[in-house]
Amino acid sequence: MSTLRLVLRIAAAVFIVVAGLHLSFGLDADRMLGAVVPAATVAEPSLDSQNRFYGVAFSLYGVLLYLCAGDLHRYAPILQATFTVFFLAGLARLVSWSVRGAPAPAVIGLMVTELVLPPLLYLWLRRDLRAP
Repeated sequence: MSTLRLVLRIAAAVFIVVAGLHLSFGLDADRMLGAVVPAATVAEPSLDSQNRFYGVAFSLYGVLLYLCAGDLHRYAPILQATFTVFFLAGLARLVSWSVRGAPAPAVIGLMVTELVLPPLLYLWLRRDLRAP
């Protein structure tokens, strides 16, 4: 297995675990990242529902990375789209930062990975696709 395939499969597992944390803990998963979430907000059913939904929807990244890692040539367009969407999600964090202020340090760390890793993975994929 190529190194890129291994990295994609490890990343897939991370996404699935994160999705599971949000499914299990709801808004408390955000508290674990250092977000200040009042108890009344955590207990609000609609926000809890939204957080668990988006958390599980996040697992789609993991599913795509895992499946696409099996055949990089065949699924390259899907991987490239996945990297692009994940990068754009990181940019969305910058929008939030400019509108609402700085998030918790752990969230800033996540944003950095979202802005740095997708372009690196995209370039790595392109290099691997050109290799004989």
